[in-house]
Amino acid sequence: MIKENIFKDKYFLFFILFALFIPLFVKDYYFRIVIMIILWGIAAYGFDIISGYAGQLSLGQAAFFAIGAYAVNIGYLSYGIPSLIGIFFGIVFSFIMAWALGHVVLRLRGPYFTLSTLAFGELLKTLFVYFKGFTGGPVGLTLPFQKFNLSSMQFSYDYPYYYLGLAMLIIAIITNTVIRNSAFGLKLAAIRNNQDSAESVGINLMVTKSRAFIISAIITSMAGSFYAIFMNYIDPRTVCGFNLSVQILLIALIGGRRTKWGPLVGAAIIIPMTELTNTYFGHIRSGLAMFVYAIVLIFVVLYASEGVVNVFRRRSLKPAKEEN
Repeated sequence: MIKENIFKDKYFLFFILFALFIPLFVKDYYFRIVIMIILWGIAAYGFDIISGYAGQLSLGQAAFFAIGAYAVNIGYLSYGIPSLIGIFFGIVFSFIMAWALGHVVLRLRGPYFTLSTLAFGELLKTLFVYFKGFTGGPVGLTLPFQKFNLSSMQFSYDYPYYYLGLAMLIIAIITNTVIRNSAFGLKLAAIRNNQDSAESVGINLMVTKSRAFIISAIITSMAGSFYAIFMNYIDPRTVCGFNLSVQILLIALIGGRRTKWGPLVGAAIIIPMTELTNTYFGHIRSGLAMFVYAIVLIFVVLYASEGVVNVFRRRSLKPAKEEN
């Protein structure tokens, strides 16, 4: 195994340097799209840990996204807890929930695991709707807008949101890379390829998968908290719906699973495409934006089934092999 020191990776360092100065060149509506790319990139990195590295397809990521989002809004509206601290409450709740849920669903394999995570997400959404005195029910929760409130992380400009999201994204990328280049990552690869064989060589399936599930839940929770801070409004359908889990899955698949840049590249493809088609084509005919969206997805599935990043990586390796 070739270990990679991400802090010495010139591409990663260049990315950070470039990202720090993006606000100087991108403004207004397009700047908000960049922030949304960061948000969904974070969520896709969380998904990639359990479904990419561990090979356990989870359709319940929306549940942890919602836990992070509601932890921020309920914490501030009901208890006056600053939003930044609410992020850590979301992480703690997601840790506990993933640990408890993992001891049940991670014993299942294949579609049974996938369906159980889907059921958990739908159950949590129902609970958010039912306990309306606490969660706002189907109406959701709205943070009263103020031009500047550091406690609730509300600002009249988007720069603070961008740098908060960028910090979370960097954490997600570093976590992804460290796992890929660690003994833990090798154990996940063994489980992904054949669980019975992995167990036969001494890998504890439950402990290893549970760790991956917890890390995935924490990163996804961070994305949900960031969503609540940035959007100010959440409701069960928006932050805990099945569509959200599918969107996270598509971003990771299109970008390329088990890669450093795949989830971010997937978000950079899906989010602008969705936003721009809705903006420029949505008023022409109802459903046209989704039609364009579907065409692009079909094209990617047919010609880049391994993900965009993996396709470019494979092509870049061909000349080197031919020279040898």
